[in-house]
Amino acid sequence: MKNPFEKMPTILLADELIDKAFRRAEKAASSFTPRGNKISKARQREELRIRTVSNVIRDNLRKILDRTPGVSTLPPFYQELVDTLVDRKMFHKALASVNWAIKTIRTLEERYVEKVRYSRDPNEIAQLRRQFYGRVASVIKDIADNLEYLNKARDVLKDLPVIDLNLPTIVIAGHPNVGKSTLLRQLTNAKPEVASYPFTTKGINVGQFEEHWLKYQVIDTPGLLDRPLSERNEIERQGILALKHLGKVIIYIFDPSEYCGFPLEEQMHLFEEIYEEFKEFPFIVVLNKVDVADEEKIRKVEEFLRARGIEPIRIVAKDGLGVDEVKKKILEILKLELGRAIHSPKDVPQ
Repeated sequence: MKNPFEKMPTILLADELIDKAFRRAEKAASSFTPRGNKISKARQREELRIRTVSNVIRDNLRKILDRTPGVSTLPPFYQELVDTLVDRKMFHKALASVNWAIKTIRTLEERYVEKVRYSRDPNEIAQLRRQFYGRVASVIKDIADNLEYLNKARDVLKDLPVIDLNLPTIVIAGHPNVGKSTLLRQLTNAKPEVASYPFTTKGINVGQFEEHWLKYQVIDTPGLLDRPLSERNEIERQGILALKHLGKVIIYIFDPSEYCGFPLEEQMHLFEEIYEEFKEFPFIVVLNKVDVADEEKIRKVEEFLRARGIEPIRIVAKDGLGVDEVKKKILEILKLELGRAIHSPKDVPQ
């Protein structure tokens, strides 16, 4: 799936849109050769100016509506992101104001064209066109704040991550430098695509692998699932909630060597927070860098996890050791989840 907002056009601000329309009108009038007497020529030239201003503005505004998807029609993941990044009510209000401006300017166009056609005074005809310009400029200035809001919203929404929402997705969590990206590369056997993510200074890493003719998606979210939730601002917390619409499995990585720069106690605390936040998902927990970690620290983490009913997997991600076991566990869980979905009570005839 593509970013649903990638086709949202660049939005001209009020003064830019007015200036563009008026310049286009003058250009059209200067290259136009009217026919007939003085009054007829004046009518034709001013009608052309009026029509051109109206068309330019309405075409630009119409593009905003035509290329902006309805938020309520988006998949839940993208709806959550939109709610997080831009106020949905304000977003809808801004789009509604654009629609109002289109209709209002069209009405003004027809009204002033009719007045121009009935006038027999060239000076009055020019005056009517200037009145029209003023009325149109007033309409656009009325929605100036909304245009500016939509422009800022577009700058954010066009950077939403491009994720295939149809694929079973595995989300990787853990402190920085524990080996998340390395494991991602090993699982997907490819250089992950880095996609822009609006909640972090980095991008998310997205990779895919295929097994038994089925594709799976693995994502790592630098800056989101790598520090305690209690330290998050509201936008980051909502960004984490959005991930719940994606994940089918959570892979949590510990680094018992502590070479990542975080003591085991901190890693355990973060795990407890992530485990609580995503408790509806099955977890696969791996202990990375076991080739350089003290056995005592490895066992400390294992005891911590077994006390919670979790059997961890030892791996050395950089060498690919244990990665096949991780992949096997992923497929076992997803197969079980698929079986539950197929035999869900809601699917059983009453």
